This record gives sequence, structure tokens and C-alpha cells, in this order.
Amino acid sequence: PGGAGGERAMGAAAASCVEGLRGPPPPKVPKSIVLKYFPIAGRAEPIRLAMMLGNLRYVDQRIPGPEWEEKHKASMPYGQVPVLVVDGRNVCQTKAILRYVGKIAKYDGASLYPKDALVAAQVDELLDAFDDLWILLAPTYNIKDEAQKVASRRQLFEPGGSATAKLEIFERMLEGGDGFCVKEAGLSVADLMYFSFLSVIRSGFVDGLSPDLFQPFPNIMRHKEKIASIPEIRAYYEDAGRSNPHAVPYYEVFQPGK
Repeated sequence: PGGAGGERAMGAAAASCVEGLRGPPPPKVPKSIVLKYFPIAGRAEPIRLAMMLGNLRYVDQRIPGPEWEEKHKASMPYGQVPVLVVDGRNVCQTKAILRYVGKIAKYDGASLYPKDALVAAQVDELLDAFDDLWILLAPTYNIKDEAQKVASRRQLFEPGGSATAKLEIFERMLEGGDGFCVKEAGLSVADLMYFSFLSVIRSGFVDGLSPDLFQPFPNIMRHKEKIASIPEIRAYYEDAGRSNPHAVPYYEVFQPGK
């Protein structure tokens, strides 16, 4: 009996070692995904692109503005969107959603969120760094006088401006690589975020900022063209019924050459 027990223990240990060599199982792809956001690009656009590139089937629920307060806001865990409903469970906050989707979405055989811990940390660093730019723009939304609001925003992006300083960091970040935000990661959720959010900023959606805003930053514009020219992304924006079903303005800049 002791010998048999020992053999069983050794067999279990061997199986455990083999399992360890195999690594953890791949992330489970949900049966049901619903993305809740407004009918604009905004903070949901990199999430939409990640799911599109990963061929994930999802419901893109775009909530009309007039319905938000009365019908939807109270049911959102933080009273805001985006919210991703995954098999009936809510996932909130843009970057948490984007990281999750990046783990389950694959493009060209690779995950959009790196499996290597250090490379993933570099991607996370860039996701967090973009908040520094949003923080600079946020106070301008509280300025009631339109002319003053526009002037304040433009001042941020003038030479020596606070936002320009952030863009200069992004510009240097893109030097010397292969055109992606993190060279070792290849195409990642960081690329989708920078492409989407920088496009929103210069799309005309933010009053006072125009499509030529980033012309002094050639690396940023090359990155934009690289991502916009990915065949699936190009096709997505060419199909307005899919990318912009409510026909809102400001989507033109997401296309190559715009």
C-alpha cells in the first residue's frame, strides 16, 4: 500500500510539473460581451478597436445623450461609462476594460496586452501617462466663456505649453523603434489608446483644437498613420455604418491621410 501511495504521489507531482511547463490556460473568451458608451469615439474607441481586431463578438450599445440621465446613469456602477458587461458581470473604468480586452483579444497570433510582466508594465506606463494630458484639458470644460475656453486650450498646445511638453515626451518615446509605442510588445492596447485619444483631441470634438494640431510632431503623426493603415482598422472606418452608426461628426481624422 505504501509503495502504491508513493507511486501515486510521484505521478501527481510529475503531472504538476508538466502542467507548470505548459503555463496557465489561455484566457476564457466570454459568451456575451456588451460595451456601453455614447455614440462618439471618446474613451470607448480603443476598446472597440481591440475587440474588432480580436474578432470578438460584442454588442456596441451607443447610448443617446438625451437618454443618459433618465434611463441609464443610475444603473452604472460608478454612474459613468464605458462599462463592459461580460457574461452578465460589469467591468468598469476605461483602462481596466482595455487591459482585460487586450488579454482575450489576439491580432496576428499575438495578444494585444503583453504576457511578459516587464513588457506589460511598459504598456501600463503609457496607458497611465496619457492621463497627464487629459488632466490638463479637464479644467477647460469648466470655463463658461467660449472665447476664453478656446484660448486656454490653444495656450496649452503652444510652444512651451503644458500639453506641448507632454507631446514632446510622446514624440521622443516613438523615436528609434518600429513605429509602435512599445517595440517589444508590437501592436498593443497602448497603440490603440494613443491613436484613438490623440485623434479625438484633434478631431474638432474639443472646441478650439484643429486636425493640424500635431503637425509639429512627425513621430506622433507617423504612428497615427501606421495604426490607421492597418487593414482591419482602415476597413472599419471606411464602413461608417459600423464605426459611426449615429453619423456624428469628428470621425474623419481616424482615416489614413486625415
